[in-house]
Amino acid sequence: MILREYLPSIDQALCRKCRKCEEICPAAAISLARDKKDEKKMTVNPARCIDCQRCMDACPENAITMLPREADRALRVDLSGLDPEEIKRLCRRAGLAPGEAVCACSFITARELAAAVLLGAKTPEDVCAMTGVRRGCGIYCLVNVFKILEAGGITPEGRRKSRLYHHPLDPLDIPEERLREIDARFPQFRLVEDVALIRKYRGRERREEA
Repeated sequence: MILREYLPSIDQALCRKCRKCEEICPAAAISLARDKKDEKKMTVNPARCIDCQRCMDACPENAITMLPREADRALRVDLSGLDPEEIKRLCRRAGLAPGEAVCACSFITARELAAAVLLGAKTPEDVCAMTGVRRGCGIYCLVNVFKILEAGGITPEGRRKSRLYHHPLDPLDIPEERLREIDARFPQFRLVEDVALIRKYRGRERREEA
């Protein structure tokens, strides 16, 4: 569970509609839209915002400030109405253990990502908005978001106004020969050792979940 405490407020007098905030938002919570006067302006969808504050950092005009929400909003995926076996199957198709932390910043688990997909998430932004994944660095966990979506038969297309679509490698996806080459060149990172531990953990958790 993640508490979302703040919400972006956009000063329309300062905003130049460069859309950098839209490009950087991992949850697609900001977009250029028309208001009631049919004027275009950057708008925030409070239901999607995960309070990562990237938009504020990215704005070149300092037009965005983070203001406290009227009430903190708990961000969680409700697993109670879902079939636990279906969640397990989806995680395993993605090569993940259900209880595995797929986000090093928030410790969100693979079963939460799987639940988001089973509840209708179709894009990385949907998964992000539903779970809060990618609220921190947003790098490692994106790999797992793509894996879960692909395991669910979904191949998301990149948004035009987004710089967040990329598909970096999971360490387990690196060919064994290449893995050892990297490890020999950069032994201080203990890559082979880390990969062995990840494989050991995932294998143990799969046996426990079976």
